Amino acid sequence: MSTFDRNAASFERYRAMPSSVLEAIRKAVWECTGLTPSACVLDLGAGSGRFGRVFVDANDTYIGVDFSLPMLHEFRARNSAACLIQADGGQLPFSDASFDLVMLMQVLSGTHNWRDLLNETVRVLAPGGSVVVGHTVTPPTGIDARMKAQLSLILEEMGVASDLSGKSREKSFDWLQAASSKRMQTTAASWTVKRTPREFLDRHSSGARFSKLPQDVQTQALQKLSAWAAKSCGSLDEVFSETHTFELHIFKITDPVIHRKVKTG
Repeated sequence: MSTFDRNAASFERYRAMPSSVLEAIRKAVWECTGLTPSACVLDLGAGSGRFGRVFVDANDTYIGVDFSLPMLHEFRARNSAACLIQADGGQLPFSDASFDLVMLMQVLSGTHNWRDLLNETVRVLAPGGSVVVGHTVTPPTGIDARMKAQLSLILEEMGVASDLSGKSREKSFDWLQAASSKRMQTTAASWTVKRTPREFLDRHSSGARFSKLPQDVQTQALQKLSAWAAKSCGSLDEVFSETHTFELHIFKITDPVIHRKVKTG
């Protein structure tokens, strides 16, 4: 059982976004891609439906895919109309050129098999289609950023190769850039959130990269981080107000077939 399976029911507890933000993200997707809501959308890593529900509610032609069945069950519980499929992103059960738009929302930074995922993304994308990558950007001096930096330092002192830097997203962007005829970046929305060190500790224990570490390493690292936060912040329940933004990176793939032959042949 994966970490996502175990934490499906509580995954959105500290990851929920305001409905206005989700509406703004959907609007920006359609505006930046130049597609209409009648286009066929594939949401890879749909999870519990944080981003997909707004597309389903708008009656867009939407299919959500995720490897975790419990996460999809959470999606279904919130929106019974959603078309959802359990599948490995590196082996999609769709024909070539099936979709006009493929979304990868909050997926690439925690993905080790990003090459397989992107090869499949391009395979199922129709000529002239778009790949949209989305992720949340937090302030560099915010409590989340400070705790991430301290956690990386703790793991380094423990002699653990943590792979918490999100390098796969950077490599994925380079790959998609080489495949695309046009790239666009936009800030779809911004909003204010309240964070506490305790919430970070609870949320991070189910993070995609951190959860791959040995359990004893996770426990020891979080204990050390908790002690550091209590001392640095005065309390694990100290409230910090931060402004978060959601960035979209849009890649226009003119000829997916040619690119696929170059990459795999």
